[in-house]
Amino acid sequence: MLYIPFFSRLSLAEYQGMLVAALFFIVEKLLRVLLLVVPAGLIMDYLPDWVFSQFKVPHIFGADREAESRLLDDFNSFAEIMEFWSYPHEDHLVETRDGFVLGIHRITGKRKISSGAVSQTNSETNVSIAGHGRGSKPVVLFWHGFMLSSECFVCHPDWVNILPFRLAEAGYDVWLGNSRGNKYSYKHMKYVPGDQRFWNFSIDEIANIDVPTTVDYILEETGAQSLTYIGFSQGTTQMFMALSRNRGLNTKVNHFIALAPASTPRGFHNNIVDYFTKATPQMLYLLFGRRRAMSLVYFWINILPRDLYVAALDFCVYLLFGWTMRNLSQETKCIAYWHLYSYTSVKAIVHWMQIIRRGELQMYDEDPPAYQLLWASATSPRSRHISDDAALSTALRDGRKPNSQARSGRGFHNHSRPPSLPPSARSARIREYSAGALAHWNNPYP
Repeated sequence: MLYIPFFSRLSLAEYQGMLVAALFFIVEKLLRVLLLVVPAGLIMDYLPDWVFSQFKVPHIFGADREAESRLLDDFNSFAEIMEFWSYPHEDHLVETRDGFVLGIHRITGKRKISSGAVSQTNSETNVSIAGHGRGSKPVVLFWHGFMLSSECFVCHPDWVNILPFRLAEAGYDVWLGNSRGNKYSYKHMKYVPGDQRFWNFSIDEIANIDVPTTVDYILEETGAQSLTYIGFSQGTTQMFMALSRNRGLNTKVNHFIALAPASTPRGFHNNIVDYFTKATPQMLYLLFGRRRAMSLVYFWINILPRDLYVAALDFCVYLLFGWTMRNLSQETKCIAYWHLYSYTSVKAIVHWMQIIRRGELQMYDEDPPAYQLLWASATSPRSRHISDDAALSTALRDGRKPNSQARSGRGFHNHSRPPSLPPSARSARIREYSAGALAHWNNPYP
């Protein structure tokens, strides 16, 4: 192929991906301006029926529309969800050594309902516990995934499918963490969110600072010697990184349960989106900026009708990861999707692209332009410090058709066993189960 200076740095397919991305952002901004002038409901009234059938927009609200709408509209925080389910809870603030103030939650006891109902829920948990250290209860810490918050674990419409509640009924001391930058960790001792320095963090800072600081705080508060960690998606990634670099943390985490573990993603489901994994950090920063990532989502959450928003998010999830999300009911989606998105940094997105491009879990690389070729051929030292018992639960097909992405090996949660795990680690793959549904439990085990 003819080499053209400057222009031959990217392939024709990569230029196509850049063009599509630019058109997407232009069209999205134009639609935002239009919807600020014309009410979304009025536009919906004039849309032809084939639009709804083409995008499979669900119409699930019937006699229970008022109750479901109340779940969506009235409960915009973790505290309000806890009050709805009648669980006692506490909010705690944890200051990191670099100045972030992390908001974490604690479920302090069992549900405040009649004694008969309590005995019934206790029997349903079918979990036995033993004493742990001087703390009266064994401690468990949940951690959310990428662009999520602690709400993702408790926003299911059915109590039986909310794992933190079931563990609380079984006698566990349940905590839920939040990564820097999301809605519960949106404070800094020195910087404000409008300052670019506030968002100057990648997954490294979450793994090396947020996770160990939160674990230390919880152990200090409870008096326990160690805790169980349950992570979802990026919540597993950061613990893999933290345990591999922090020997002391290995003694403080007695079990590590990884739901939909993400260590070395193979790429994205859609080829055009997958081209972003080959883009330089400078190109990604040019497209997304250097502060919070995808803040436009909050606009669409508040402006789109619920049914249309669910259909749009289903389409985006399939485009990115190939998930059909068929393991979640439409009722669950309409409630849970409202609580999914929360802020993170663009630098964290760039970090993920570097991990995908290299094909291994690595620290963030600043990638100076003059050394891009050196970076592409560089090798990272491997760490084998993880000594905890680990249990990995992953969807076998991520809700896809049996032979689509399974043959190609591509998929954000398609993973091989991380080489740094100890021999005692156990892995369980759940057939015909969507990775995105694991955060909502949904009883994947019979």
